[in-house]
Amino acid sequence: MMIGQALMPVGFLAAGPLADLLFEPAMAEGGALAGLLGGMLGTGPGRGMGVMFIIGGVLILLATVGAMAAPALRNVEDDLPDYVPATDIQPELEPEPVPAR
Repeated sequence: MMIGQALMPVGFLAAGPLADLLFEPAMAEGGALAGLLGGMLGTGPGRGMGVMFIIGGVLILLATVGAMAAPALRNVEDDLPDYVPATDIQPELEPEPVPAR
């Protein structure tokens, strides 16, 4: 979780140049991806961002399928014990009540 949050600024910084310099020209009329994806998304301004959204969705889908393929992650709810408060194990750990002022 922490690695994903730490990499979010990198994604934000990379998204603009990727859209402007790679995907928008590729999805322009006669661009490199226009023949492949132009029939589904169309060609012209803004279509490169559409390609980026589709790629992002496919990557999230692949990550989810990959996570569910790992038995340790798929069965984590069954494998890990439920939370037991420390006061149930050692009642002397129960905090002292704070007197009202």
